[in-house]
Amino acid sequence: MKNRGRGQVPRFIKKEENMARLIDLLTFSGAAGDVVGCKGPHGFYIRSRPRKQRKAPTTKQLEVRARLGLAMGFLKPLKTVIYKGLSARYGAMSRVSAMNAAASHVLNHAITGEFPDLKIDPAEVRLSRGTLKSLPDAESRLSGASVEVTWSPEVPEFNGYADDCVTVVVYNPAEKTVMAGEAMRKAAAISVDVSDEPPGSELLVYACVADRDGKQFANSQYLGTVRKLV
Repeated sequence: MKNRGRGQVPRFIKKEENMARLIDLLTFSGAAGDVVGCKGPHGFYIRSRPRKQRKAPTTKQLEVRARLGLAMGFLKPLKTVIYKGLSARYGAMSRVSAMNAAASHVLNHAITGEFPDLKIDPAEVRLSRGTLKSLPDAESRLSGASVEVTWSPEVPEFNGYADDCVTVVVYNPAEKTVMAGEAMRKAAAISVDVSDEPPGSELLVYACVADRDGKQFANSQYLGTVRKLV
């Protein structure tokens, strides 16, 4: 094929399925008729406009979508905690990897029931992961308008320190609200204000432990559910 000059019909090379790379003359992005223009790592490309799927999804496809939607709906309000507690395992800037790890754990361990009646088991959710010692004898209870968490101040000999940072997370999955409090391991207690939560709320309580530099973590602990009465 002879090479065409400027102002004539552009030529294409390297056709792969419904995609071609634009060599000269015309560059555009967005939709134009039945094609879509976009910029890739090696220049501008055009491809066929995506078509709507006419075939009804299978039961298995619906279940996969439901499980993923349930997992991400539960975890999204907790993303700040997850970024802190899981990013250390995948690189300081890897927030996507941290959220993917949390979601993978929920999908594999924390979803119970049969489709379409699926539920999250909060005890199986991981907000942080690591080799630090978790809190011994940790307990949670509602005291007035606060969630009180206590634990033994005992300091592990090899995998924990008195100045470890303990973060208690109180999560209301119905309202998608998250409250938190922090203290050192040696303090042995944290109080988290939940006065803004509606009466009757079911509040999930988690504890995460990190070293003073925020580089080492313990596996998060689920400390149970408390019901806010008034």
